[in-house]
Amino acid sequence: MAKKLIFPLLLLLVLFACKSKPNGQNHEIKAEPEQGEESIYNPEKETVPVAETPLQSYQYSWTNSDDMPDVVIIIDDFGNSGGQLLEDFADLPKEVVFAILPDLSHSEEAARMASSKGHEVSIHVPMEAENSSISPGEEYISKNMDEKDIMKTLDSFIAQMPMAIAANNHMGSATTASLPTMKAVLKHMTKKGLLFVDSATTSKSAVYSAAQELGIFTARRDIFLDVPDVSDATIIAKIESLAKYKGRKEPIVIISHCHNREKLDALRKFITQIQSMGLRIVSLRDAYPRVRA
Repeated sequence: MAKKLIFPLLLLLVLFACKSKPNGQNHEIKAEPEQGEESIYNPEKETVPVAETPLQSYQYSWTNSDDMPDVVIIIDDFGNSGGQLLEDFADLPKEVVFAILPDLSHSEEAARMASSKGHEVSIHVPMEAENSSISPGEEYISKNMDEKDIMKTLDSFIAQMPMAIAANNHMGSATTASLPTMKAVLKHMTKKGLLFVDSATTSKSAVYSAAQELGIFTARRDIFLDVPDVSDATIIAKIESLAKYKGRKEPIVIISHCHNREKLDALRKFITQIQSMGLRIVSLRDAYPRVRA
């Protein structure tokens, strides 16, 4: 009985195979192009443009096609703190100048850090302020100091930062207004090969007059970047104000401060924006070739 059933079953299988294979059709199965799971379950997302920051979207009245001078950036008040904040400031472009206060717990550390990262160092010389109860520092140049004491004090500061190529005043609205005192300061700075940058903390500054009388070159601060604050509105206003320096041959000297991370972030944004607009940040040596090597 089983043998009788085998033959009909084989016949049925042959007939079924013939029906499923039309004449001339190739039954080789071709694989589709390989696709990963991500393309199946996560279809390609539409690219969304990144929104411009307020600094980028502002319509400034000057462009890189204007005859704009170079920019010198000096950061004041290093010496009070070290650690990660100091390291992050040191990661700014090497053309940025570190102005370091003497006699503080991190003064020499800041000077070494700056120098190791290629930054120029300026001695941030404490000077007497007019009508202020705040002491400029452990040692400072007072408005009535005699020349011998001025030289001794400055030599003490220079010994702490022998790599310094410049100096600028910390506070000093009283001292920089004294013509005899500033003549003594500039004479000694020149003897030591240091450029003096007037931080211009008073409209009564006698620095330029003293330099003229002595035949000495000095530089002067043009803008305080972080005054009155570091909001986007303030930084935009400072960038816009650069328009008034169109055509000037001397660099624009900008001073900011190192007190906190907010000031660092604002300075980074400022640098990124002005560089994107074609301005060049330069060191003191590049800005003023007469500065010592």
